[in-house]
This record gives sequence, structure tokens and C-alpha cells, in this order.
Amino acid sequence: MPDDNDFDLFSPPVAENPFTVYDDMRSGCPVARSEKHGGYWIAASYQAVDEVAKNPDLFSSVSISVPKDAFGDDLAERPPITLDPPRHGAFRRMLLPAFSPRQIKALEPSVREHARDLLAGIVGRDRCDAAAEYAKKIPSRFMARMIGCDDDRQDEFAEQMRALLEANEMAEIQAAMALTQPFLDDLIEQRRREPGEDLVSCVLSAEIDGRTLTGPELIGSLVLIITAGIDTTWSALGSSLWHLARHPEDRKRLAAEPSLIPTAVEEFLRAFSPVQIARVVTRDTEFHGAQLSEGDSILMAMPSANRDGAEFPAADRVDIGREVNRHLAFGVGIHRCIGSSMARMEMRIALEEWLRVIPDFTLAPGDAVKWSTGHVWGPRRLDLLLGGSEA
Repeated sequence: MPDDNDFDLFSPPVAENPFTVYDDMRSGCPVARSEKHGGYWIAASYQAVDEVAKNPDLFSSVSISVPKDAFGDDLAERPPITLDPPRHGAFRRMLLPAFSPRQIKALEPSVREHARDLLAGIVGRDRCDAAAEYAKKIPSRFMARMIGCDDDRQDEFAEQMRALLEANEMAEIQAAMALTQPFLDDLIEQRRREPGEDLVSCVLSAEIDGRTLTGPELIGSLVLIITAGIDTTWSALGSSLWHLARHPEDRKRLAAEPSLIPTAVEEFLRAFSPVQIARVVTRDTEFHGAQLSEGDSILMAMPSANRDGAEFPAADRVDIGREVNRHLAFGVGIHRCIGSSMARMEMRIALEEWLRVIPDFTLAPGDAVKWSTGHVWGPRRLDLLLGGSEA
């Protein structure tokens, strides 16, 4: 096994394409080891990630971060993602109505309208920060409506989430939560009085072991759902625009063949998988040649698994017409992302509308991209030069 002890999830190597950081590691071993942040294992191959995700008895979801206390005690409980069977299933089922195809379909027109409104402020300019001005704002508005936030408070919601999503250090996270908690408390009390079909109402009605959620569990669950719904889509959409800015052949093809965009979305999710989360080993075991101990953390490196040549032909090449694409960007097993249909819809519409009015764009010269680190990877700044725009 190669020495990967210096690998740091929060400081990926500087590279033109940061998603290649795992390539050498994966080629040397399916399970690697890092001594950063107290030490953790890394499931790097497709098979290893798939096996970790599908075996909750051996790999518990009690902590999903590296290190285990990365998000502090206030957010330690984040059901349903931190629940193991059998507690997990009942809770997840309570959330399903909010993510039903009917609910998502009903919100599609508002996503398209919002995308067009954002683009109206970008079209005709010479350049823009597509991550901050477009990719982030698409899921932020959508999530505000999903949780039942009143229209006149959606800008406030977006600002609260911006502070939380962009926090990196523990002190920043705690400060952001101190600002966010009163906002969520108000929303919770409103939905206690007037329940609806929104996410907050669903979480309020959810139960664990026959009881409703405690205060920390309730806040943790809402923060999980909201931030996951925004951060992952923001990152995946930003990475998609980053790729198209660097590959004019793909950009021109999608602009000319918008019917191909859903297939391209799947390939962007594979090639630029934004999320990687951890599990906790429940007993000493040997796993793909690594000796794991009870209590160890193991990171499911989805960005690595989805570039595994054993599963994907020409895995290092972005093929926007790839027809067979069993990627793990949304996870697999019992914790597979409940909002995957929502994310796909947002990405599809956002790319359709962008390419309709801005078919020609490239990366700006210089330091055009700033990448996030940690459990979600994606452009936080994406400076583009715009050309050939239409009103």
C-alpha cells in the first residue's frame, strides 16, 4: 500500500482538475490511510465504496465526517443520515412526500423562471462569477421554497445559508449557526401552527423510536437537508460550467443538442462528484487488504470511485454522451440521496437556460477558479468571459 499519510481532505493538492487527486492512490490500493485529522481510512475504488455504503452493520453512519467532531456537538445529530437501521427507514419514509415527483414537478416552472431572472442580469456583460451569481443561487431559492420560507424572507434565508455554507473553521461554523438558529426556530414555530407539505412540516412530524425529534435533532436534520440541498447542487452545477468553459466542443454540442443535457448531467455528476462522507467501523475487520479497527473512520471517496477504470471505460475522460453510467455521486444503499431527482432537475434546467442565452463562454485569465475543500468539492469562484450572448 502506498504511503498516503499526508493526504488531507481539507487541503487537496493544487491541480487543474482537483478530482484527479485520488488517481494515484486508487491505482495503488482500494483502501488507503491518512494520518491527518486524527487518522482515517479512504475507500478509493468503486467496489470498496459500494461495499461500505451497502453494509451498515459493519460501517455505521453514527458519524459521517472526518474528523468525527468536524461540525461540533450542536450538529452531531443529523437524522436521517446519522441513523442506522432500523431507526433510519421510518424517518426517511416520513420525508419522502416532500421529495415526491409531484412536488418536484410542481416546482420546475419556478426554477426555470428564477434561472431566467438570474441570466437577465448576466446576459450582455463581458464576464461574471458563475459560481456565486448563478450556480449557488439556483438551489438556494429552490430550497427556500422547499422548506416553506415566505417569499419576503427568501433573501434573508439565502444570506443565512451563505454564511453557514462558506464557513470552514469551527469558530466560523459556530458563529454562522448562532445566526441561523433563530431563523430556523421562527420557521419551526410557524409550521407548528400551520403545517403544510413543506420540508419543515415533514421533519416536525417525523419520529425516531416512536417519539418526535428533540430540539438538537430537529435543527440538525433541517441543517443537513438544507445545506446538502444547496451545497451539492451548487458545486455540481459550478463544476459543469467549469468543464464547458474549458471544452468548447462539448459546449457547442450541448447548445446545439439540448436534448442531450440530461445525459451530460449524469456524466458531470460522475466526473465531478461533489460529495464524500464517512462511516465508522463497528468491529475489527480486514477490508480490501487494510486492517480496520472498531471506531475507525472510513471516508467514502465518491469522486475517486466514479473515476475508477474498472467500472467506467475511459474513466478519466468526460463523455457527455456516455450511455451506461452507474455513478455513485448520490451514494448507494439505504442512505442514497433522497433529493437526487431534485438535484438532477435543477442542473438540467440551469444548463438548458444558460446555454440558451450564453452559448459561448470561456475561463477568465489568471486565477479564475477557487475550489472548496472538505466533504463537498466544487467551484466557489468561477470567473468566466462571456461572448455571443443573446437577449
